[in-house]
Amino acid sequence: MPSRAFLSEEAEAEEEKDRDRLRTLRTRLRDLVERRRLALMEVRRLSEEQKSLFDARRPGEREVERVHDEYRELGSALAAARKGRDEARVRLDEAIASMREFQTLHPRRPASRPEDIRRQIAELERRQQTSALPLAEENALIDQLRGLVKRAAEAEKDRSATEERESKLRALEAVVAQRRTELKAAQDELPRLRAERDRRMQSMRGRLEEAGALVARIREKANARGAAMDRLRAVGAEIEAMEREADAIVRSSKGRRDEARKVLGQYRREAQANAAGVTEGQVVDRQLEELLKRGRITLGG
Repeated sequence: MPSRAFLSEEAEAEEEKDRDRLRTLRTRLRDLVERRRLALMEVRRLSEEQKSLFDARRPGEREVERVHDEYRELGSALAAARKGRDEARVRLDEAIASMREFQTLHPRRPASRPEDIRRQIAELERRQQTSALPLAEENALIDQLRGLVKRAAEAEKDRSATEERESKLRALEAVVAQRRTELKAAQDELPRLRAERDRRMQSMRGRLEEAGALVARIREKANARGAAMDRLRAVGAEIEAMEREADAIVRSSKGRRDEARKVLGQYRREAQANAAGVTEGQVVDRQLEELLKRGRITLGG
C-alpha cells in the first residue's frame, strides 16, 4: 500500500504482525462461519424432528382417550352386571324358598286312583248280581260297596287337590328354573365383560408405552437441540469476539496510518515553507489566519 512509504520501522513491524493476525482471523472466521451454518442446520433439523414427534403423539393420545372411555364404560357395565347377578341370585333364593315352603305346607300324599276304586266297585257289583249270597255276606258286600263309593268320591276330590298342587308346584319349579337361567346368564356375562375390559387395559398399556417411547424420543431431541443451540451460541460468541478483534486491529492500523499521514503532511508543509524562505513563525501565523477564517477561536482557559 502507498502509505507503507511513510510508516516507521516499528509501525511497519506492527502492521505486518496485524496483517498476519488478520489472515489467521479470516481463516478461522471462515471455519467458524461454516460451523455456525452446520450448527444452525442441525438445530433446524432437530426442531423439525421434534415437531414431527409432537404431531405423532396427538393421534396416540386421542386413541388412549377413546380406549380409556371404553374401559370406563366397561367398568360401569361390569358393576351393573355384578349388581344384576346379585339380584338374580336373590330372586333365585326367593323362588327356591317359595317352592320349599309350598312343598312343606302341601306335602305329596299317596292317594288311590279313582279308576282303581271304580274297578273294584264294578267287580263287587257284578259278584252281587251274579251270585246268590247269604244275607250276612250280602250285607257285608253292600257295606264294602258303600265304603268304596265313599273312597272313590274322596279319591276324586284328592285328585283335584293333587292336580292343583302339582300345577302350582310346576309353576314354582318353572319360576326357579327361570331364575336359574337368569342367574347363569348374569354370571356368564361377567367373564365376557372382564375379558373386554382387560383387552382395553392391555390396549391402553400398549398405547401408553408407545406414548412413553415418543416422550423419551422428544426429550432426547430436546436435549440434542439444546446441545446444538449451545454449540451455535458458542460459535456465535467466538465469531463476535474475533470480529471485534479484527475491527480493533483495523482501527489500530488506520490510526497508525492517519498519524503517519499527519506527520508527513506537517513535514511537507515545513519543507515547503523553508524552501520559500518563510520562517517558522510565519508558518504559525498563516495557520492561525486559516483557522480564523473557518470560525471563532478562543485562546486560553
